[in-house]
Amino acid sequence: MTAYAAPIVFAALTWWLSTGAIFWLIGRPRATFKWTALGATFVLVGATVMLVSLRGETSVPAAYAGFATGLALWAWHEVMFLTGFITGPSRSPCPDGLAGWPRFRAGLAAVLHHELAIIAHAAILVWLSWGAANQFALWTFLILWGMRISAKLVVFTGAPNLVDQFMPRHLDYMKTYFSRRAPGSLFAAALIAITTVSALLALTAFSHAPGSHAFAGFLLLTAIAILAVIEHWVLVLPVRDPSLWGWAMKPVRTATTQQKMD
Repeated sequence: MTAYAAPIVFAALTWWLSTGAIFWLIGRPRATFKWTALGATFVLVGATVMLVSLRGETSVPAAYAGFATGLALWAWHEVMFLTGFITGPSRSPCPDGLAGWPRFRAGLAAVLHHELAIIAHAAILVWLSWGAANQFALWTFLILWGMRISAKLVVFTGAPNLVDQFMPRHLDYMKTYFSRRAPGSLFAAALIAITTVSALLALTAFSHAPGSHAFAGFLLLTAIAILAVIEHWVLVLPVRDPSLWGWAMKPVRTATTQQKMD
């Protein structure tokens, strides 16, 4: 039973804690952001070294380490985006009345540098992981990237339950590109795609012997993919997703309230 439960619990716990830690750091005064970005960069370097050192490791602990490494690599991009250091060439709100392709281009300009940084990083990780026996850091990073792109497109095209309190105040202009309305066909397509990926990962995991390196690694990936499915449902269902990180979100809310009073 431990072989089945441990990867799921580990994936959920590390996802929850790492996400909460990022929210907590973003809730600090903006003067601390340069130190947050510097610390995240040191973590990035360490995670890259770890990825290389795990190339030939095929033990169960190595699968867990690879997964955690992938989370750490991805966290750098989240930190750099939420601190505002890497976003896009445009920092302007969406013009009133903009729709269709012009609105998409404006939205892309707001996040272009962030997306290009992820693409470049993914290419480097593919190169570093090419032919490696342990590629779970790479696959964790790629799954998180794919799920984030899907969520961004859903938020852009329409989602009734936008939890925009996750966005720090200096990125308020980003919220003007969100669409708080009933989900359309893109949400259905995204949900089908993510659910299918989750099922394929689960089938791959159960095709290996319980307790093996591959079983643990693919079950970890399955868990993070299922969490992405839940995140997508949160965008359309009236649930209190922010309550998961109440301890981390408190400074963000406090800072926002103080700025509004000022």
